[in-house]
Amino acid sequence: MPIKRIRTHLQSDFFKSLTVLLSGTLIAQAIGYAIAPILTRLYNTAEMGELALYMRITGFVAALATLRYELAVPLPKNEGHSYLLYRLSILIGVIVLLICGTILTLFVLSGVLPKFEWWYIVMIVIGSACLILINVGTNWSIRTGTFSLISNQKIYNSFISNGLKWFFAIFSWSYFGLILATVLGYVISSFSFIKNFTKIRGKYKGYVSKRKTYALMKEHKEFPLLNLPHVIVDNGRDMLVATLIFAYFSDSIFGSFSHSYNMLRIPIMLVGVSLSQVFYNQAVAKYNNKEVLKPLFQKTTLILTAISLIPFTVLYLYGEPIFSLVFGSNWGDAGRYSETMSFWLMVNFVISPVSSLPLILGKQKIAFFLGVVSALIQVIPLWVIPELYGNSEEVFVKTLEVISYSQAVWLVFSFFVYYRFVTINDTNLKTAS
Repeated sequence: MPIKRIRTHLQSDFFKSLTVLLSGTLIAQAIGYAIAPILTRLYNTAEMGELALYMRITGFVAALATLRYELAVPLPKNEGHSYLLYRLSILIGVIVLLICGTILTLFVLSGVLPKFEWWYIVMIVIGSACLILINVGTNWSIRTGTFSLISNQKIYNSFISNGLKWFFAIFSWSYFGLILATVLGYVISSFSFIKNFTKIRGKYKGYVSKRKTYALMKEHKEFPLLNLPHVIVDNGRDMLVATLIFAYFSDSIFGSFSHSYNMLRIPIMLVGVSLSQVFYNQAVAKYNNKEVLKPLFQKTTLILTAISLIPFTVLYLYGEPIFSLVFGSNWGDAGRYSETMSFWLMVNFVISPVSSLPLILGKQKIAFFLGVVSALIQVIPLWVIPELYGNSEEVFVKTLEVISYSQAVWLVFSFFVYYRFVTINDTNLKTAS
């Protein structure tokens, strides 16, 4: 009965949650991608490269600041315990951010970071603070199933930041305008989560306890001990990649590379992120209820494989002419890079939701090892190959080819590792029953 099965899937909680998240994500990304061809004609590749570097710095700080306790928010069976982790994540984030802001300020004043201007430090602190609120609030929304909050936040952020990027170009504010617009988008879009937090404080006031909070910190200590190093590796890799491209090649090449990378991540941003959040919510619920995970794993990866085939194949074959047509002749190199990276990003898109399984199944040590190898695959070629063969653009393209195909092979291997995790978990459940 295919029709009956389709109707059942359409009425499932998984599909309903995905629809809510996906609608907000589609609107948010549609705004961004509709205005992208305009922005690429208003800003050059070097200016876009400066924005990409800023976003990597703030993403790195925000990921470290909470010690990754925000990822534990969806896990407890007791919602009051989830609230304590929510509260703890924000408190730790504030403390770490104050320390980071003070250290950066001292470095600038002492001349250790002479290229960093005062406004750049302010933007890093404000942007990181808002990202902390967004990250923690997103995980609380996943826990409570209030996916509309996540959708609204994405729409506000996209509308404000992209609109202001266009507006600030009128005043020729260069990359300062790009960064300011991005920060204002973060600030305004984080208000949804701030409002929600103030609303629920009274409801969970009776749960607030230092003893319970400390017990939860110990219970979920694997997040700062295991997941945090993983994030340091992942985000540190992104920072090193940016630094090495700036050092060996140029800010224009980094701008083209970053733009190409972001465009190839369109399927991840349109579908993958929303599906990842729903997958995490559903997988946690099934794990807590001692249900098998393999059907959810298979359904998710099959959906993403089907979605990815056409767009990534088209970019592999026609990336350069498409980028030149859509974004302007200055962005042809970005299209050439997209042809090289398409298979890598396709595999990354397919496995993006299931990569959260180690958090649920307690396999973070293995996930950390996978992340370290992935980081080395990206960083080592960008260091060794330019040292041996020079820093021309052709050398960069060859370096990118080595990175892309090596990464694709490693991600396929990682996929089978995650599948093995699920198989062992389901087998143990059947044996226990």
